[in-house]
Amino acid sequence: MKFLSLQHGAALMAVALTFGNGAAQAGIAYNTNGWDSGDFPGASGFVPGTWTGGGAPAYSGKLNAVWYADLAAGTSETVSSANGVAAGADPLYELAVGPMGWQRNPAATYPHQGMGHGSDIGLITLDTTTDLTITVAADSDTPLDPTTVVKPGFSLFQGWDTGTTANQVQAYYNNLSNPLGSVGLTYLNGAGAATGLTSISLVFNHLAAGNYTLILGGNAGGGHGAYSVAFFAAPVPLPGAVWLFGSVLVGLVGVGRRNGNVEA
Repeated sequence: MKFLSLQHGAALMAVALTFGNGAAQAGIAYNTNGWDSGDFPGASGFVPGTWTGGGAPAYSGKLNAVWYADLAAGTSETVSSANGVAAGADPLYELAVGPMGWQRNPAATYPHQGMGHGSDIGLITLDTTTDLTITVAADSDTPLDPTTVVKPGFSLFQGWDTGTTANQVQAYYNNLSNPLGSVGLTYLNGAGAATGLTSISLVFNHLAAGNYTLILGGNAGGGHGAYSVAFFAAPVPLPGAVWLFGSVLVGLVGVGRRNGNVEA
């Protein structure tokens, strides 16, 4: 009886731990529709997309989408030019943005205003409630000009574009909802790399499961260059799982005491 009680307790603890962790696998897909390997190479992300790598998003918006990240809690993924090639894109495939894609220069004259044609837009799906860390960095693997380094900035929005009027070839505000004529995007937060730095990170706590949009580009400096985006989706403990785990421990202590009294 003592062994059976401990066995049941272990099973319950396993259930509790399972509730606190996402079981699905993350994946990145790249949109090769509009890829241009000319003088200023870069993926355009025209829609409807032609996706390679991970599963394609169920996306019907008008706003361009260069890549798609499906993230489960407890996973990490990196969006990059090299990973796009490995996923089946053209051997010269490059993710690149302009120096003012997120913030125009001078910033004092154009506060919180970026140039849409110099930006890239990515789609994100969170499978569970997540503490999400996003790091956007200059990618040293730029194939055509290794000396070109972007000073990045990015903004995260909740939701995907659901409208039909979005147009990326215009200026936009990187801190307001529904940029570039989109519909259904709610601004959450954003930041740009400081002078002399080539990466920027932000942590978004307790993001609900669902769809999100990332807009990134140069922060009023640097050059036209390649970038990478690193995601770490940390699981958020569920209150119910914590309560269940505590209840299991209390139950095990009680079983041990009762059996000890019987054996005595």
